[in-house]
Amino acid sequence: MTFKISNFLRNFSYKTNEINRLLVSTFIYSNKIEVRNNNLIKELLLNGNDADVCSLSKLVIDTYQEFSIELLIELFEFVISPAEKEVNGAVYTPRYVREFIVQGCFDNFPLDDWRNLRIADISCGCGGFFISIAEYLKNKIDTTYYDIYNHLYGIDIEEYSIERTKILLTLYAIQNGEDIEDFTFNLFCGNSLNFDWTTIPVYNLNNGFDIVIGNPPYVGASKITDESRQYLSRWSVTRTGKTDLYIPFFQIAIECLKKGGVLGYITVNNFYRSVNGRAFRSYMSANEYNFKIIDFASEQVFRGRSTYTCICFINKQKGNVSYCKASSRSLVGIINNSYCCLDYKKLDNEKGWLLQDDSIALNIRKIESTGKPLGKTFDIKNGFATLKNDVFILNVINEDTEFYYSQNKLGEIFKIEKDICRNVIKPNTLKSEKEISNKIEKLLFPYSVSNGMAKVMEEDVLQKKYPYAYKYLLHNRYVLSQRDKGKREYEQWFAFGRTQAITIRGYKLLFPYIAEYPYFVISEDEDLLFYNGYAIVCDNLQKLKVLQKILRSEVFWYYIKHTSKPYGSDYFALAKNYVKNFGLIELSDKEEKEILSLSSDAEINNYVKELYELDL
Repeated sequence: MTFKISNFLRNFSYKTNEINRLLVSTFIYSNKIEVRNNNLIKELLLNGNDADVCSLSKLVIDTYQEFSIELLIELFEFVISPAEKEVNGAVYTPRYVREFIVQGCFDNFPLDDWRNLRIADISCGCGGFFISIAEYLKNKIDTTYYDIYNHLYGIDIEEYSIERTKILLTLYAIQNGEDIEDFTFNLFCGNSLNFDWTTIPVYNLNNGFDIVIGNPPYVGASKITDESRQYLSRWSVTRTGKTDLYIPFFQIAIECLKKGGVLGYITVNNFYRSVNGRAFRSYMSANEYNFKIIDFASEQVFRGRSTYTCICFINKQKGNVSYCKASSRSLVGIINNSYCCLDYKKLDNEKGWLLQDDSIALNIRKIESTGKPLGKTFDIKNGFATLKNDVFILNVINEDTEFYYSQNKLGEIFKIEKDICRNVIKPNTLKSEKEISNKIEKLLFPYSVSNGMAKVMEEDVLQKKYPYAYKYLLHNRYVLSQRDKGKREYEQWFAFGRTQAITIRGYKLLFPYIAEYPYFVISEDEDLLFYNGYAIVCDNLQKLKVLQKILRSEVFWYYIKHTSKPYGSDYFALAKNYVKNFGLIELSDKEEKEILSLSSDAEINNYVKELYELDL
């Protein structure tokens, strides 16, 4: 969607009926459709000479040459407000993805029996998947849209989404020559986490749905509403980690299916390796449902969303897991032998599923079974969290013997006593030891540390001992009060968000959250603090240098590329959960000296591969 169109629609985003009338009228007049009979659409039509209709019509035609039903779906999804997108996870699913999922679901059923099928989308949004189903069935069989719509069942948490689904399905039928007074829809406004389908007679008569299809909500654990959060405990798959909202939608869909029914989703792709996916993995392993996964890896299918996705087909009957990687545009080229098939019994629900071919899986198992796991050999620490770094981490533009001079975003300059500041660094920006001195920052540190324990200063002590730092913090008091949405009480209003990692001492092997290369950088400053990244902390510098050689090798990066979460541009996650199971080979003193003597990447890689006895 172009900037001009999106900018034009922002004036209407919060006015549901107004935007519905505008989009419907523009669609009708742009396509020269005459609505004679349908009551729903006639009630929404504005005058064809309406200024907003004319303006939007011109923008659309100038940009796209036509106003298609597909563009209308995208526009309806767009005008959900940004706040609601965060809470409800609404997102436009591209047509080619919907068509592939629809085809994949219907491949399991003979179309001569289609009238017995009941099909549901339990997070239907504005009805994009229903449009694809209607198009598919109309091309395959001789029937009416009215008849097709009677076989579709949908639910969404937002009333306006249900209304827009009715509008879209009605417009689609009218555009294709079926202009009747009223269509009948099986659409419900409700929360799928708590909706009882057994109150719907047809659902009971059919023993559940034959197909559940869709794109479950993209809502992270921290953004789930209080109402939805209270319903999560109903679903066993939500009982590990901080559950994202899409995970229970798997269980809800499966339990809505009749025996032999099929689920088709496009959704987030980290359930097979993440901590919050453990319970779901256990659920699938216990039931051994036939599970097919097409992983888009680091490709971002949805415009404007930093989301990594996969397509899932689950047949509610016994089977195994089939897995392949593909680009979204190569879906039609996928055939049965594109998949590697894995028995549930060979998958590790706790660590994460290793969905690779046999040779890769063998190498990964060999690495993990070598020596002791990294997480049990070394202490892996997360950085500190002030929850307001732009206040506590100073933008130092000058200094003298007593003070640092820090400039804020408004250009205001404050002087801060040096004695209340600590050196800090951000591992996410580091690539080598040479960069450390230039990337050291100054942290305003209103704490006293004794015997490894940190205690925030009393306000009167801070004010008396460090009056300039106190004045600076006082200037930012309101900003600090808005942390955690203003709901949390701090021991002191100027305390950090969390006290983790502010007492860490020792040599550190610093590394980022995500990377395209194994950047592991050693700091010999035992008092250096760090944020936005991780550190392996140790009091033995030689051990840390040996570890650095191993972790910067091809062996470690091979392990990460095949077990960690991928991001765009070949970046991979280096979170503790993804690195802790890497097996560290036990080295003799002689072997430690040998690996420390190596300088080139090629020498190190060859040596480490020999140690692990791997052919990569």
